[in-house]
Amino acid sequence: MPMRPSPASPSAGSGGAQAIIGGRRLVGHLLGRRAVAPTPAGDGDDDATAGEARPVALVVDDSPIARMLITSILESFEVDVFEAGGSAEAQAVVATCRPDVVIVDWTLRDETATDVLDALESRCAGGLPPVVMVSASARMPADLRATTTLRKPFSPRELYAALATAFSGKRDGAAEA
Repeated sequence: MPMRPSPASPSAGSGGAQAIIGGRRLVGHLLGRRAVAPTPAGDGDDDATAGEARPVALVVDDSPIARMLITSILESFEVDVFEAGGSAEAQAVVATCRPDVVIVDWTLRDETATDVLDALESRCAGGLPPVVMVSASARMPADLRATTTLRKPFSPRELYAALATAFSGKRDGAAEA
């Protein structure tokens, strides 16, 4: 549940640097680049993210491995991530902060994403933030409260597309890369 420390910036030779920089700009742009105190010069951040608050994501999945993978992708986009294994942990997170996006697995061990969203909705003043629903199942109910859906396994590019859809305010039902 606690926020993980920010990972070290990947080297330019890693092949993923351009996607990571693009992801930082996308998330910053879509969230309106909330201003914070300027960061010291020369800290390694690119100019697009200097002086901006990092967006916050809540990842709800009963699989620790799935949470770790989603968290790693989001952190590469400089998103602060809180993790939860179910609705009780998710409620504890929203009691301390308001996430900018919720990424939730459709089928959890003892509940569904609907149960999680019901619990969160009662705690989130002003309603739920955008929701990205993920699932390994080929079929999910049509009446989801998700802004977009994403089928497991997914690539960082597909998660990027889902975030773009979620933050656009449009409901499309599926994210395509």
